[in-house]
Amino acid sequence: MYEISLNINGQVNKFVRNGEPGLGDTTAALKVQQQQLRMYAREDGPTNADFDANEANLANFAVNFWNGQFSRVDVIAGATKSLKSLDSINKAIADALDDGEESEEPAKKSQTRTSKKRSTTSTTSTKPDLQTVTN
Repeated sequence: MYEISLNINGQVNKFVRNGEPGLGDTTAALKVQQQQLRMYAREDGPTNADFDANEANLANFAVNFWNGQFSRVDVIAGATKSLKSLDSINKAIADALDDGEESEEPAKKSQTRTSKKRSTTSTTSTKPDLQTVTN
């Protein structure tokens, strides 16, 4: 379930979407991502036109993602920081771009050794006749 809260005409409204993102959502999310990549890759940084395009793309994405329960104007005027509306939109975009594959777990820290014994690894053997010594 995806929720977004927007301040519309001075009143907080919560909108819900059930169901996972579909192909259209993924395509719209790719458009947002592509424009943002171009915008931040500019040598001299983003322009005002870039920010306007980004705002429009985010608003369009939200309207379509939440199945037209509100308008672009509602998103632009009512997506406030305190309601974390942009976080909701960004999560929906991230989920639409997710390939569904689980990412690799980060390597776990090894536990602190409590023994002073030398540990063996998979490249050494504890059998004396198999170990070689080099000088």
